Amino acid sequence: MKTELKTLGSQVKLDLNIVKQPLFLLTLLIYLSYWGAILTGDENYPQTVFYFAEMGMFPIVIMLTVLLFEREIGGGGMEVIATYPVSLRLMAVRKWVLALVLSALAGMGWMVVYRMKFAGILTVMHAWNDSEAIFRQAGYLELLLQTLPAYMLLASITVLGIASFQKLYGGLVLAFALWILDTVSAGNMLGGWTLYTAYLPEGSSFTANRIILLAAASLFLLLASWMLDMRERWISREEE
Repeated sequence: MKTELKTLGSQVKLDLNIVKQPLFLLTLLIYLSYWGAILTGDENYPQTVFYFAEMGMFPIVIMLTVLLFEREIGGGGMEVIATYPVSLRLMAVRKWVLALVLSALAGMGWMVVYRMKFAGILTVMHAWNDSEAIFRQAGYLELLLQTLPAYMLLASITVLGIASFQKLYGGLVLAFALWILDTVSAGNMLGGWTLYTAYLPEGSSFTANRIILLAAASLFLLLASWMLDMRERWISREEE
């Protein structure tokens, strides 16, 4: 057990070594622009929380997930890694979990800045028992939990895109396509499947929506893990 934990720690340490990648700088700049927008806002007119919690964080989730796969996929390392006696499925799940952890930390970060600027986080909060949504002060954890199922789905679709196309851009294109479709249509295209709590159709169930997203996220992650574990797809064979 001690050896396994040490190995896991080493793997996580390697996964988190993403600061030298060009996409990391772009992700950081986009994220810091949210801080800038908050800090330069009018204190008497707090900015809409939805723009940061959902619309702003969705692309961050996608880019963080891609970043965590860059060493293996972008660097061509999968051809070698696929020959090692390691679980590629567990690798996918580990990176998926790390992407969500980093996204949660980023989410907490803008919330702290927002609360410092506007002395609180006022937004529409939905109840998990499907009682009426209320515009009120929100806590860090409860706001994060409200948006987490959408983060999970986007991370899963990103991993699925990477596994399907065997390229990082596969994950970017697939996940960003979903995000843009849902954003531009204001949730109309996906309806009850919308990523946005703000775009839930009138009379629809918030709880059912979140459960659907969680189920879809689990299904897509399982499919992506299965595809990643097909080692023959990563090992090139030279024609004799």
